[in-house]
Amino acid sequence: MSGESKPAALTGEIVINLLNRSHLLEPGMVAGAIAEAVQPLGIRAVRIYLSDLQQRSLRLLPGSTGEGPETLEIGSTVAGRAYRSIRIQHSEAPERLWIPLIDGTERLGVLELEVTDVTEPALDAYRAIASMAGLMMVSKASYSDTYAVTRRTQAMSLQAEVVWAFLPPRTFATDRVLIAATLEPAYAVGGDAFDYSLLGDSMHVAIFDATGHDLAAGLMASVAMASSRSTRRSGGSLADIATLADHAIATEFGGYRFVTALLCHLDVKTGLFTWIPCGHPPPLLIRRNRTIKELARPQRLPLGLSEVDRIHHGSERAQAAAGETSSGAGQADADRNRTPEHTVRLGAGDRILLYTDGITEGRAADGAPFSVERLSDFVIRHSHDGTPAPEMIRRLHHAISAHQRGTLIDDATIVMLEWMPDRAQQRLTP
Repeated sequence: MSGESKPAALTGEIVINLLNRSHLLEPGMVAGAIAEAVQPLGIRAVRIYLSDLQQRSLRLLPGSTGEGPETLEIGSTVAGRAYRSIRIQHSEAPERLWIPLIDGTERLGVLELEVTDVTEPALDAYRAIASMAGLMMVSKASYSDTYAVTRRTQAMSLQAEVVWAFLPPRTFATDRVLIAATLEPAYAVGGDAFDYSLLGDSMHVAIFDATGHDLAAGLMASVAMASSRSTRRSGGSLADIATLADHAIATEFGGYRFVTALLCHLDVKTGLFTWIPCGHPPPLLIRRNRTIKELARPQRLPLGLSEVDRIHHGSERAQAAAGETSSGAGQADADRNRTPEHTVRLGAGDRILLYTDGITEGRAADGAPFSVERLSDFVIRHSHDGTPAPEMIRRLHHAISAHQRGTLIDDATIVMLEWMPDRAQQRLTP
């Protein structure tokens, strides 16, 4: 095309070349394939760094070209700044760029390039190549341990393997809604988990906390997630999800263990937020970065206990029919087993925080808990600073770990949901 810059003209060819090669490309060969494909742009070396599971360091992917360190700290390097800010970073002598490597909005790591051209058309070409690299890697991740091994810094417990295998990406966003989540201790998480799904205007979000820190806890959390997904995908309501998950956990684990949960739904068109609390800490509402409201409402029993409760009180009903208990027993039983659905109307920019008690109850050396107040203050302060949501959640978990001197006594999970209808309106406005 007349007047088109050389980088722009070459980018399409490079992307097509990579797409054609990607189908039979081994996961460990992605960096080398990209390095070969981008040579016409004058790129001398290509290195891919993936963030470790706890997002503290960037680790070199095997097959990268050129000279470079094996590990780069996220908190103190130029590459780490690219990861934290989700913006291209540049250094000279030699000309070197670090480009955020993302899948949608999920940060994977950074792409390091040694280049000869840093004009805006060239930067656009590099962004397109980084996007292609992210897509290629995600498409290969299910078939190999290459990326999982690169990202790990220690061995993982069996229960953590079970939970991580079920989890969705820790970040997701459209122009109307954003999710940012994480959980610790990453390599030894027991019964914490989170889930979400967007179908049309329906955003389902859930957080789970199974009793214990053993393999059974990981299995319970996984059963809760699987039951939730199965019911949701069959068109079930939040109440249906709670009922069927409750039955599944009670049936499989004998009624002596349970899972607390928040089962939530957001209508992303209207902002109506609906939730069922199942013995779990209430959601927090953040409004205009200053108003905090704990959405405390009547709760149903934790998942796995209502089934046992029905059996127990079924015998009471039988006794009542025989005249052995008060006439109010039947009504008390009905009240106990009702599944409450609560609603609140969100405003544009409102954020909902879902968290497990490991977040707020973790204690410092002097015994002080991290607390709801400290949690809300952290989020508000970083929101005022303009910190991107995924980076805010990353820093929050490191602050929680530091508060407990690096050793968490309980799983600590947080999910932030933000409703952003104004952004969609801006996109639709001429």
